[in-house]
Amino acid sequence: MKPVRKNNIVLIFLSLSIVFFGCSKEKVPEETLIKVYVENVVVEETYSTNSDSLQTHRSLIFSKYKITEKDFQNELEKYANDKTKWESFFKKANDYLNDLKKNNAIK
Repeated sequence: MKPVRKNNIVLIFLSLSIVFFGCSKEKVPEETLIKVYVENVVVEETYSTNSDSLQTHRSLIFSKYKITEKDFQNELEKYANDKTKWESFFKKANDYLNDLKKNNAIK
């Protein structure tokens, strides 16, 4: 290998590392992720028979928390791939749902 090629390989490796580790950071804070998850579950339960209303309310949730559905799905996938993290997330989501019920925010 020529030295120039070797340098290019090192630069490519470093660039990919930066992209990989930079993208692996949490895009959506856990607290927001929990609220969006629970509120989506409630909306899906409420509007399961009306797809237009369901989609409208889901869009409202994502804009309320200023995240995209894609970012939400990507973060959920990260949690789902880590059993410990997922169990903790699900417990917190359940606690948030119970708080909503307790405060009569939902029935």
